[in-house]
Amino acid sequence: MIPAAPSIGGRRAVFSLVLLFSLGCGGDPPPRDLDTLAVRDSLYVEPETESLYNGPVYRDFADAPGEIQLAGRLSEGTWDGEMLVYHRNGAIRYMGSFHEGSRCGPWTENADSVRNQSIYQELVDEIESLGVYPPCPEG
Repeated sequence: MIPAAPSIGGRRAVFSLVLLFSLGCGGDPPPRDLDTLAVRDSLYVEPETESLYNGPVYRDFADAPGEIQLAGRLSEGTWDGEMLVYHRNGAIRYMGSFHEGSRCGPWTENADSVRNQSIYQELVDEIESLGVYPPCPEG
């Protein structure tokens, strides 16, 4: 018997957990809810110590705890590394990388959360949604 494919929310959660796990390897702290950090001068800090936060972060949809809306990484309080943001229906809204707070490399940016009926149109929309920023530094 072949197991049923996970739902969109289930696939999103599995993919995001894999991303968060990979972001959290190498001595990083476990992934942290972004909403538990404070923002000071556009930087994410530990609210207790005001120190700049380093490590993987996530945010759930406000009305659906456990459904990941955003997964990424902060370094010295700013975005650094891969980021993934979802629409409510599980479609990717943004996906790409940051270096020291600036977008770099290829990004997928899907403002529309409605999926098309035509596979061809979905492919066209995906290609049109690609944004290309300066290359991310190696390392």
